[in-house]
Amino acid sequence: MSKPLELVTIPAPPSEFHVRRDARFAAPGEKRTRYHLPESLDSSSPVGYRTRVSLSREEAGTLLSLLSLPRPSRFVPGPAPTERELFEECSLGVLSARQSTNFRGQREVLLGPQDSGQAAALLRRMGRKEAPVLDGAACTHVVLARPYRTPFTFLLTFVGHKPVTSLLTVPLRAWAKRFRHADDIPTIGYLKELHLGVLADAMERATVIASAGTRRAQVFLEPFEQPADAAALRELEALVGLTPAERAAGWRISLVAQVGYVPEEERIPMERTTARRLGAALLALRSERIQPGVNAEPSAPPAYQTRQPMDVPEELTVQAGRAAYNAFARFTGVSRERAKELVLLERIDVLTPHGKERLRAVREELEQVTDKIIARLPLWADLALGRALSRNSARGRKAFALAGQRIYVGGLSRREVEQSGLSFAHAVRAFGAAAARGALVAEVAGTTEIPEGCDLRGGVCLMAGPVNQNDIGKQFFGGKDLLEQAFSGREPTSLLVWTFKAKTVADPIGNEQQLLDAARKGALVDLRPGPHEVVAVRQGTAIGPMRLSGGRVNAERAFGDVGNFVTDPEGKEIPGNRGTAWPSAQADSPLWPG
Repeated sequence: MSKPLELVTIPAPPSEFHVRRDARFAAPGEKRTRYHLPESLDSSSPVGYRTRVSLSREEAGTLLSLLSLPRPSRFVPGPAPTERELFEECSLGVLSARQSTNFRGQREVLLGPQDSGQAAALLRRMGRKEAPVLDGAACTHVVLARPYRTPFTFLLTFVGHKPVTSLLTVPLRAWAKRFRHADDIPTIGYLKELHLGVLADAMERATVIASAGTRRAQVFLEPFEQPADAAALRELEALVGLTPAERAAGWRISLVAQVGYVPEEERIPMERTTARRLGAALLALRSERIQPGVNAEPSAPPAYQTRQPMDVPEELTVQAGRAAYNAFARFTGVSRERAKELVLLERIDVLTPHGKERLRAVREELEQVTDKIIARLPLWADLALGRALSRNSARGRKAFALAGQRIYVGGLSRREVEQSGLSFAHAVRAFGAAAARGALVAEVAGTTEIPEGCDLRGGVCLMAGPVNQNDIGKQFFGGKDLLEQAFSGREPTSLLVWTFKAKTVADPIGNEQQLLDAARKGALVDLRPGPHEVVAVRQGTAIGPMRLSGGRVNAERAFGDVGNFVTDPEGKEIPGNRGTAWPSAQADSPLWPG
């Protein structure tokens, strides 16, 4: 059973320490930096540049209530969802579930009521153990995922080789990655699973908010690789149009979410205006990397340079942990008590002497791994690429920075997970959901009753970079897992790091600009997608992209009516940031009439 969550806010500092982002447009002739507002936005993403929504305590309580819901027991008849409702549901799910690199390793196919009935029959044949398959779904999200590949994983191709034999072992590893989807280090393979867990947790909230509490999602997260009936999986792949070429590229059905109307007693009491504000609030969340007065760049504005007398309350971390255990139990089916035993968390409290020493030791370990990577890169490859490998390795140090009042390293023990009857991949997915849900508790606390003159009251940075770097040290340089000291003898595998930050100034707009503007470091990440790029809709026997019609693609910002768009201090908007609405004749009509 899930435990209900209590709202614990982060106390604001005295008014003289209230600061906010002073984001302005660059003056004529002034060199632009990541702290300036972008000149314009031309994007099909439903997100855009958003400011945090200041939630009332009642709104925050409603959002927290979505983090301890039981699964739906059944679906009941209801009106056909409109195109806009499903667009907004996808906007809170597959189009924005990952706040950081937004790797395009996920896409989905939406099935209507008739196809949902066929999908339900196939799921039963496959033998889903974590929850009952329900009849009467209004629609079904079938999510496909592929292995995690980015410029960082390209760099890893050259890490860990011996000087002479690297001429042979580098091509062999590249071949294995290309054709067998092998991973350089285990934690890179786990990123696909973690992202699926983050998405699964987001989809549950997305369904409730997009329907103002009337619909719920039954999410099946356990891997589909070994179904009871393999033919049923092939039939589901055919239903969503998965081709042999896509299978060869690594795409697999990885998550299925049935969505339907639920009985009155299982609906979430929610006014439509509340649902709109919660949707806009979730789209505005982003990674908070800077801690004022701790790790700000010298070029950052003054607001980032001075420490603030703020702290993350102890009770807030208790609630974040409670939400994480709720999610892990929900998506694995184990009891909450067993979830608390399986989820391994080491807390590093920087406000204590012991915490400072532990944090310093972790930083030194990661620095040493980076030094070894650079020293042992194959010289022939680095020279051929203009020293790009060594430069990028050194540049990556920033990605492993740990700054926050409460830092948690989290992971699992494969041995203990498998003794509980779970596959490790399933547990890693559930861990991703747990991490996302625990982080959201802190983000809600940081956006409740935001004081005047502040951007927020606190934020979270959820990252895999430090544990990936640690994994490199384990694989190639004889290092130990980050959690080994805290969980000696349990064979831990670190998976993610949370840094909880109490602060009133939000990170620069540059964090989001990396995901929205190809000219601003967009090459380092896959830009935020529009619905036509990752969401397809099956209508009849045809499967086509969402919001691609006659050459026109989406420019609507989901929940844009709330109006939480970034402006300069004088109220001047970023041209194109608000986007334009999709034609109402299509948006307000059902995707599957009748």
